[in-house]
Amino acid sequence: MEKIKELLADIQTKLGATVAGANGVPVSILEAFKMFPELHDKYAALETRFGEMEKHAKPRKWAALDGMDPEKFSLCRALNYIKQGTPLDQWKSAGYEAEVFQQTRKTMGTTDDVSGGYLVPAQAMPEFIEMYRAEAVCIKMGARVISGLKGSPVTFVKQTGGATAYWVGEGEAPPPTDLTFGVIKLFPKKLMALTYINNELIRRSNPSAETLVRQDLAMALGAALDYAVLRGSGSENMPLGIANTPGINTVIMGSGAGAVPDWTTPWPDMEYELAVDNALRGRLGFVFHPAIKRVLKKLRNPYFSGDTGGEYPMLPLSDAQIEGAIGYPFAITTQLPVNLVAGSSTNCTEIYFGNWLEVLIAEWTGFEILASNVAGTAFATDQTWVRIITEADAALRHPESMCLCNTARIASSN
Repeated sequence: MEKIKELLADIQTKLGATVAGANGVPVSILEAFKMFPELHDKYAALETRFGEMEKHAKPRKWAALDGMDPEKFSLCRALNYIKQGTPLDQWKSAGYEAEVFQQTRKTMGTTDDVSGGYLVPAQAMPEFIEMYRAEAVCIKMGARVISGLKGSPVTFVKQTGGATAYWVGEGEAPPPTDLTFGVIKLFPKKLMALTYINNELIRRSNPSAETLVRQDLAMALGAALDYAVLRGSGSENMPLGIANTPGINTVIMGSGAGAVPDWTTPWPDMEYELAVDNALRGRLGFVFHPAIKRVLKKLRNPYFSGDTGGEYPMLPLSDAQIEGAIGYPFAITTQLPVNLVAGSSTNCTEIYFGNWLEVLIAEWTGFEILASNVAGTAFATDQTWVRIITEADAALRHPESMCLCNTARIASSN
């Protein structure tokens, strides 16, 4: 946008210059332009279109950190000084990173953390944010992320009741019904990841090492986020996960001791539970443990029917074939337990199904980074232990939009 603007300004300047016209009489470029209406009209149209673009464009701005370039921020360079406890004004080879931290402190009114923690705005690490979200299965399935929040709590309104229609006689009035609403309040809760990084990677600070460090942290944060969204206890320090949300739909397999999933259970039963609640819409899909996927791959092939109920495949079914058989997309995560108890069975796991657009994930601005080369075994192993903290919360807008089966056995026997 800026380069186009400079080009137009340059053209306008040069329009005031003169060129040799007919018979050697000097004429201005503007006058020469008018000799060719089609060129003049094209320039005028370009200028008009640029004006409209500039009017509607939304330039990328930093939250009170104007002028910062997130592509220049290196996590490795920052960690190299944070782990040594070096004051910001002595970050010789990481001046840009020091400037980011200093401006953050000025903007947010924070002070130096005596334990070595540094607050960096999310805008300084956009690639890291995308990595961490990509590691979260719930976000992949369609959970909605609301980022850059300020203040607490953040309140969302939801409809809990609607109008009812009645058959009435001539001159009769139907009973009045009102729309009713409820609220969901989200509070910032600490989401923390701890990882161990070899100091060689941090010292090199090359692009490949930078990516590796960010990916490692992103995996840890993504796993923590997924667990909270799926199975959070709802205690003071943890969001309330889907499994513990009152009012969600449930499906029980087997007669008290669970059952191994097949092509007929529990998939249509979980779909039915949402359908009868008028909630079978949106981004629908299943989430389960890889052990369930293994069970499905070993089943008779549902695409080749016969008296024996199908043939065993020469090769395991593809993900697309499994999706076709169970009716909806799916994602797998090892965050789910495989040792749940149902009657005499101790090898049960959970299967989630629902409209993932109903899952809200709230993120507040800022990441606190703390690094140490002496914590635990870090000194002896030449590692740096990195702790990163952000603030997040999660909630389910309508409980009836999700269904849980926690009696799916991963094998026929214990």
